[in-house]
Amino acid sequence: MHIENILVPVDFSPASQRAVDFAAGFARTLRAQLTLLHVAENDNSGKPASDAKHELSKMLRPADTDGLGVQTRLRIGNAEDEICAAIEEEFADIVVMGVHHHGLIRRLLAGSTTEDILRKLPVPLLTLSSDAQPGPVTHILFAADLSDSNPEAFGFALELARAFGASLIVHYSIEPIPISYGGSMPVIDDPRDKKLLAEHARQKLSEFESEGARQQVVVVSKITQGVAAEKILATAEESECGLIVLTIHDKSLLERAFLGSTAERIVRDARVPVLSIPVKDASSPIENKVRAESLRILPFEATE
Repeated sequence: MHIENILVPVDFSPASQRAVDFAAGFARTLRAQLTLLHVAENDNSGKPASDAKHELSKMLRPADTDGLGVQTRLRIGNAEDEICAAIEEEFADIVVMGVHHHGLIRRLLAGSTTEDILRKLPVPLLTLSSDAQPGPVTHILFAADLSDSNPEAFGFALELARAFGASLIVHYSIEPIPISYGGSMPVIDDPRDKKLLAEHARQKLSEFESEGARQQVVVVSKITQGVAAEKILATAEESECGLIVLTIHDKSLLERAFLGSTAERIVRDARVPVLSIPVKDASSPIENKVRAESLRILPFEATE
């Protein structure tokens, strides 16, 4: 996927400034247009239009705009609706946002959750947590889930690695599936299923390595066992990755409640930027086998 237009919604918070700073460098590397957007809820709230436009122009230093196409936009209305409208009208290929510990931009997330927003945006969302310390993107971690939709997301990660001259670490975690919601409850951890998943993962990741070699990008695969979010964050830190790439699936409500949101935790806790790519849900047959067994017994084992 080629990135030509980057949209950065801002609320003038420190988190927004961090997002703008990173987006400027991101846009320069990719030779993309940068659009800063502020949404006022109505005509009588927030900064007057003239003040808001002035504040937007101040978010980028003159040196940061050298050779960079930058435009500013003001919109009035519901933040979520206006951001989605701006994505369409500005032909945005990606959205960059800062993440507060209490959620994404305050107005955007009133009555919503990070996971909801991640699944609503029609384009990839690049987020920076309040603890993020962006650095050089010399290594990118791609969190593989081995679904049929993964080649598209992998291709995106591969393009980014090539643009930044970075190596790509393809990570897959074999995660125990809990029988119940409680973290201390037993897990389905059949060695036969783990072996089946490991063999399947090695085969798929080997294909990714071969494709990387074909496109002259260094691709290194890594398989871990444990809670996916924890393993992804640990691997990113150990490997000094400058970016994490995830896929966001439109899973059923039952699966979301049952399995939780790996993406939501990574977006919240990562110390590097996280790029979440929306894809149509198409889990692999092997992963579905284990998950189906878990969901089959859930109604009988779940406790409040």
